[in-house]
Amino acid sequence: MKPVAGPVRLIPMEAFASLQGAANRAELLSAGFADHEIRAAVRSGVLNVLAAGVVIPAELLDGTPEQQHRELSLAWARRSATPGRALAGTSAASVLGLPAWGLDTSRVVVAEFGTRSRSRSTGVMRVVSGRRPASTVVGGGAEVLSPARVVVDIARHAPRIPAIAVGDAALHAGLCSTAELANELDLITGMAGAARARRVIGELDGAAESVLESRSRIEILDAGLPAPELQVDLYDAWGNWVARVDFYWRLHRVVGESDGKSKYSGSEGNDRLLHEKGRTDGLVELGNRVIHWGWSEVDQRARLIARLTTMLSASDAA
Repeated sequence: MKPVAGPVRLIPMEAFASLQGAANRAELLSAGFADHEIRAAVRSGVLNVLAAGVVIPAELLDGTPEQQHRELSLAWARRSATPGRALAGTSAASVLGLPAWGLDTSRVVVAEFGTRSRSRSTGVMRVVSGRRPASTVVGGGAEVLSPARVVVDIARHAPRIPAIAVGDAALHAGLCSTAELANELDLITGMAGAARARRVIGELDGAAESVLESRSRIEILDAGLPAPELQVDLYDAWGNWVARVDFYWRLHRVVGESDGKSKYSGSEGNDRLLHEKGRTDGLVELGNRVIHWGWSEVDQRARLIARLTTMLSASDAA
């Protein structure tokens, strides 16, 4: 005869208050909740499953891959806390607040120091050997690899443009310096992906303020177009500030603006749109031509490059 489950209690948000995010099964059991209560909360939609044994209140999810992977990584780190381990790769990047666009978020990545064993994986976690001297910081209450090491390791293995976006973001946020990146590059001499990492690190620009800007910049350069200046302040003839622009081709008097979809959405979208129109008018009055693009245009790279080529050529002919 099966034992009769006790009454199902609603798992209150207070159970997650100290964690401010996801919780692993052991933490909920320690808080006095039974497995059947956790399962009931999942069935009702109160909790979302991030991975086996890790749940998060649905209302705490913002829908971004960075947040989801960050919460999973932190909960898993607490669940399998072991001396000599630290979150690494994409997992460390997400905890440090760096973008996860284009990166593998299917597993939590953990570096294990003092071992020369090969990488090994489970359904949720991938453990990599940390043969270099340990270099860690604390993020979200967990040990994570230092930002410079995270950037270099992602540059070794991840697709090129997503890796550049991570490095740009780390430099822009002041999480690491070019000197720290150079030191980490020295430490991987002779290791797999070292040459690839050097190429990626050489392409970083901390002036980029978003993944879209990083991707746009690289697509523009890869197409052989002139390199733009990033984040340029423009002034009128009387020295009054007009705008800071994402991309500027000074010799061509062309302004490029990369706009995310959310920029003009929501209740304040119309006000922002009107503000942007006035801003664009001001830039045109300075003698510039202005071109806007978003993710959909960058995804159709040939079309964006053709538009930019026409714009730059027209400026040359003027």
